[in-house]
Amino acid sequence: MYPLTLVGVFIFALGVYQTVWLTIWTLWSDRYSCAGAPRWARKAIDMAKSRKGLAGLSLLESIELCFSRMEDCLTRRVPAMRFLAQISTLMGFLGTVTGMVKVFNTVARLGMVTPSDLAGGIHEALFTTVYGLMLALIAWGFTYAVEALARRHLRQLEILVFHELEIGADATEAAPVTAGPDEVAAGKN
Repeated sequence: MYPLTLVGVFIFALGVYQTVWLTIWTLWSDRYSCAGAPRWARKAIDMAKSRKGLAGLSLLESIELCFSRMEDCLTRRVPAMRFLAQISTLMGFLGTVTGMVKVFNTVARLGMVTPSDLAGGIHEALFTTVYGLMLALIAWGFTYAVEALARRHLRQLEILVFHELEIGADATEAAPVTAGPDEVAAGKN
C-alpha cells in the first residue's frame, strides 16, 4: 500500500507541476515550464523574420527543429507520468496477488475458515487493484492535459512563425524591382 501511495504522490507532483506551468504560460506567454522553451521560440520567430535557417539546414527544417525542441521542453515529464501510470497498475495487480496468497495461506493454515478469516486478504486484493487503477487513470489524465496544453502552445507558436513568414513574403513581393541603366540597356529586368 505504501509503495502505491508513493507512486500517487509522484503522479500528483509531476502532473500538477507541469499543468500549472503550462497554464501560467497561457496567461503570461513569456514564462515557460522549461528554460529552453523561450530560446527555441525566439529562435524560430527570428528565423522566420530573417528568412534564414540554421547552418546546413533549410529554413523550414530549421523551424521544424525549433518546434521539435520546444515540444521536448514542454512535454518532458510526460514519459515519467506514463511510466508511473503503468507502474501503479502493475503494483495494484501485485497487491491482488499478494492478497489472494494471504487468503489461500489462511485456508491452508486453518483448514476450516469463516468469511471473516478471509476478509482481510480479499480486502487487500480488491483495494490495491482499485487504488492502482485509480492512480493510473489520474496519471493518464494529467498526461493528456499536459500534451493538450503543449500542443496548444505549439500551434500558437506556429501561427506566429507563419505570420512572420507571410509578412516577409509580402514585403519581398511588394518591393519594387528597380533596374539600373545598364540592365535596361541590356534588356534585363
